[in-house]
Amino acid sequence: MLDFQRDYWETRLRFPDWYSRLENELTSLFFPVVHDDPRLKAFRNQVYALIAELLACKELPLAAAGPDLDMARQPVDTVVIHHTEEDAAISLGRLSAIGLVRQYAFQYLAGNVLDHRVRGQPIWSNHFREGQMVFFAYHWLIRPDGTAERLLEDSHIGWHAGDWQINTRSVGIALSGNYEAAIPPLPQIEAAARVIRSYYPHVSRNNIVGHREVCKDLTCPGAYFLGKWKDVLVSSV
Repeated sequence: MLDFQRDYWETRLRFPDWYSRLENELTSLFFPVVHDDPRLKAFRNQVYALIAELLACKELPLAAAGPDLDMARQPVDTVVIHHTEEDAAISLGRLSAIGLVRQYAFQYLAGNVLDHRVRGQPIWSNHFREGQMVFFAYHWLIRPDGTAERLLEDSHIGWHAGDWQINTRSVGIALSGNYEAAIPPLPQIEAAARVIRSYYPHVSRNNIVGHREVCKDLTCPGAYFLGKWKDVLVSSV
């Protein structure tokens, strides 16, 4: 089941409705949240690498136009903190591929992205970086050394919180790395605080929350966020 067959995946990924053709695989292997399954994560990363490759070569069909969901954007009053739970050095191409699968393919399979009947249509994000469509869930990515990389403009809605209303009025800041059972390096925490202080000084400290505080069944950004490094982050803002 976890034997990666490139030809199988690549053949299907070249269709505009690739996510429909791969619905069974996506539903069973990609959409569930997993933490301690190295074989499944390795398999996923092989698929993500292929998708990133096809996106970079413009060989994965995407929509030429689509609904502008950013029209629902509201003034930012909330910051949601995440971790990627991936290799800390993850490339932006790989991160975009993950967003394409886990956020966009998931929503397109549901068929009704905020009253737009989209199932079966090629995917459209309305978000571009250096002339290429991207599928980032987050607005910012913070590396362990404190480097901050902007992924989405503040005028864009990131599909990161698991709650559409919160998405419309929040920014997502993701710490690159897996902090399920670890505390992020201090330079990474301080860089996240610096981004909030520099770009979102109007956001109340009470509205700086972890993903797990928005979606109670999740652990992101890790077991030690509450009661440990959240206090360090907020006090540094």
